[in-house]
Amino acid sequence: MKSLRTGLLLAMLLLSPLCTAANSSAPSWYAVELIVFRYTDPQAGSLETWPANPGSPDWNSAVALTSPDANPALVPFQELPASSYRMDNVWQKLKRSHDYEPLLHIAWMQPSADRSTAPAVRIGVPPVSTPPAMSVPAAASAAVAAAAGENATPVYGTAKLSTTGPYLHFDLDMIYRGALLKTGTPGVSQPLATASPQFQWYRLAQDRRIDAGRMNYFDQPLFGVLLLVTPLK
Repeated sequence: MKSLRTGLLLAMLLLSPLCTAANSSAPSWYAVELIVFRYTDPQAGSLETWPANPGSPDWNSAVALTSPDANPALVPFQELPASSYRMDNVWQKLKRSHDYEPLLHIAWMQPSADRSTAPAVRIGVPPVSTPPAMSVPAAASAAVAAAAGENATPVYGTAKLSTTGPYLHFDLDMIYRGALLKTGTPGVSQPLATASPQFQWYRLAQDRRIDAGRMNYFDQPLFGVLLLVTPLK
């Protein structure tokens, strides 16, 4: 099912006109844009055994993005205004689809740096000022759920664009707060029935070489990330 789902998503996105050929003489500054979405299939993740403690991104060591400017200059790790987004059409396609729900759309500018020294940036807003304590069971209590606050996003984490020799590299570490699933019995995972709101943390931690100017795709059974890195001139 996952391969079919992934194929349908990529087929839909490849119809988009945003993909362009990578610039062979890549400049040192880039616009980084990503969309995080979840799969709406109620059976998504039902064949997996999810760890009670998936770990968490290194939020405290990551750089906080600065607020966007209506007329941005080259400012390291500054958010770009929504008017600069190149993947609005992709966001709209995801919203219209019955198979996906877009969760977060963000873009920023940054210079390139070697992978050994490039900083990660913070994406989204965690439910508390620091990442949730993963030493406790992933099924959080109602009090913890309430502590999420109105500004928290359904996903948060860190992202790092860097260079490895002549190539671009991207490290992604995201946490999604989703419904609490039963685990251990393939094919029958469902949200637990409870009077108190409960949730579970699911993690996507991947890194790979990427192409500038082309859509890049990261995913796991419950949610995924679409990434576009565009050279700035």
